[in-house]
Amino acid sequence: MNLTVSYLDKIRLPLLHKLYKENYPSGKPKGKEDIVILEADNKMVGAIRIKVYEDCQFLTGMMIIKEMRQQNLGSYLLKQLPSFLPFNTSYCLCEPTLCGFYLKNNFKHIEDSTIPNAIKIKHERYTKDGKKLNLLTYKKSTI
Repeated sequence: MNLTVSYLDKIRLPLLHKLYKENYPSGKPKGKEDIVILEADNKMVGAIRIKVYEDCQFLTGMMIIKEMRQQNLGSYLLKQLPSFLPFNTSYCLCEPTLCGFYLKNNFKHIEDSTIPNAIKIKHERYTKDGKKLNLLTYKKSTI
């Protein structure tokens, strides 16, 4: 399988919308954010969205299509991600069931008192109705 990771060409956004609707209905890719896609043999099979703020970036909406899951493609996508990140530190929110996956891929737990305000506001908005989400951070390797 030939894997490639690249920025989404915005002309392909309607195709990505269809993939999210079929595989991750709560994810809503938007043209204003940076979107990094994973392709297998020139077929889009995954994506992650990057929202850049003044002082940080937020990783959201990671998706691998259903028929390609459990093949380490999510880990592959995350390993390729650093070259697409403008800042050294990234933040994400994840459901507790996905925490092990992210921790295995070099993310770390973080206390909400140490995160940038933009991320804190997102966390509060998403969890105000009782939804449990873990705050994680990822630091690019400086090697």
